[in-house]
Amino acid sequence: MNFFSVSLSKSERYLPSKRIGFCIIIGVFLSFNFSYASEKTKKIDSLLATLDSYQKEDRIKVNLLNAIGFEYWIVDANKSIYFGEQALELSEELTYNVGLAKANRIIGVAYWSQGNQNKALTYLNSSHKVYEKIQDKTGIANTRLNIGMVYADLKEYKKALHYYEQAINEFTALGLKGRIATTFTKTGTILIEQGKDAEALQYLTDALQMHSANNFTYGIAEAHNRLGILYLQQQENEQAYYHIKRSMALGSEVNDIHGLTNNLIIYGKILRLSDRSEEAATKLFKGLALAKENKLKKYELFAYEELKELKKQQYQPEEALMFYDKYLTLKDSLFNSEKSKQIAYIEFENKLELKDKELLTLKTKEKTDSLIQLILIIGVTILSIAGYVIYIVSRQRARKSRQLAIKTQEYLESVYSLTQKDLENSELKQQELKQKLDFKNRELTSYTLNFIKKNEVVQQLQHMIQDIKNSSSIEKNKLIADLNKIIRKNLSIDKDWEDFSRFFEDAHEGFYTNLKSKHKELSANDLKICSLIRLNLNTKEMAGILGISPESVKTARYRLRKKLTLSPHQEILTYLIDLEQE
Repeated sequence: MNFFSVSLSKSERYLPSKRIGFCIIIGVFLSFNFSYASEKTKKIDSLLATLDSYQKEDRIKVNLLNAIGFEYWIVDANKSIYFGEQALELSEELTYNVGLAKANRIIGVAYWSQGNQNKALTYLNSSHKVYEKIQDKTGIANTRLNIGMVYADLKEYKKALHYYEQAINEFTALGLKGRIATTFTKTGTILIEQGKDAEALQYLTDALQMHSANNFTYGIAEAHNRLGILYLQQQENEQAYYHIKRSMALGSEVNDIHGLTNNLIIYGKILRLSDRSEEAATKLFKGLALAKENKLKKYELFAYEELKELKKQQYQPEEALMFYDKYLTLKDSLFNSEKSKQIAYIEFENKLELKDKELLTLKTKEKTDSLIQLILIIGVTILSIAGYVIYIVSRQRARKSRQLAIKTQEYLESVYSLTQKDLENSELKQQELKQKLDFKNRELTSYTLNFIKKNEVVQQLQHMIQDIKNSSSIEKNKLIADLNKIIRKNLSIDKDWEDFSRFFEDAHEGFYTNLKSKHKELSANDLKICSLIRLNLNTKEMAGILGISPESVKTARYRLRKKLTLSPHQEILTYLIDLEQE
């Protein structure tokens, strides 16, 4: 709002002489204000000129926009938001996380300076998440500090101090003394509000020393301002006067509108308390005009309160009443605005809490899914190890079986050379061998059933895994326990084809040898199918053993017929039996 647009109240219209004096003060301020407005920083001008000449839509432009938005923080919050939003939009198009984090932070701090705390929290939280994603420790610490500043303005001092403490720890780890000093100043401000003057003095003194060592003008000015407020609160006016004068001089160098407005009004108050009324009026009217122009309601209220006290001190009751009315009207407006902000903040916090709960639920579900995957991996690993052990044992058994077969063959050959009486004994031996062969057939059948059982277990595990994926968190724990029981119960089911082949060869001696010699093109899978057909198993049973569908078994049988060159009316089983008896 421009100072020329401020209308005079009804009481002012009936005070022509005072109105003339008032206008003189306005004229003095305007000459100051115009010279102040003309002092744009060279850095902003340089950045704007660079931006105007830069044509590409790339990361360099994002960095330029963010740099301009950053420089406008303490000069013009609206322009800071404007350039920050451009940087944010371009960063999203380019998927540029560094620019995205910086733009969100610039916009968030600008909204904080305007008093829009909910928007400030929204953008600052977004900035914080991106900084965490890209693991930028300095960015994380800065956003913690900024979020603490928002909570301080909302009078949520406990939360604010929590964020400040985290920021101090992170800045300390990074060795950023300047940022530590800034956080000390913010902490000291809250301690002043809480009436903890001794602690506040320690923080602010440390902040001033650290900023002075780094020659950070804005930080030095801010620390002097808070020290001035602290000493004024303690009625040590000379100390307060010194610090406010220093803060004003330094704040003008960096165009700190907020700091300059606040300092003018505090300076006016110090002059009033020192009975320097005319000088006090000049400073207070300058501060009031600057507060109105930049829509700084908090400082405008402060100025009305001080002008009321000044006019009382000057025995001008009518003007004192006029400023008191303005003070009450603005105070009611600000009170309603603060209440609205607090209500909006509570709603905002509830939404954040709801989102946090949803995020926690999602993370819990992800952990449960990870646990299920881990259990499945362990289960598969155990089965694989068990299978390998069975394979080794089966090979050893197969070797012993072959040795037994050789000895049996040698024994049969010796039988043919026996006498008639010995032949009778050999028949008894043959019966014994037949009984052994019958036993081997029974074992072979047992292994066949084992194959079927193993594939049934695998299918059962597949169904249970699917059930786990589709079940709720409560049901998952029970299903996982059932899955573990099945794995432990069936660890010993798996047998190897090598073991099966050994028992089959014992029961059907020479079967594979005859088959391979006549049909050399047969694959290992073809030999498996031939052995299952020889056992006279149906299509469904074969599918269960091989772990494939019945249709796939039919296709395999059809291809096998072609390899065996059988006629359409010739059965595979009959052919295999005839081949075995040759």
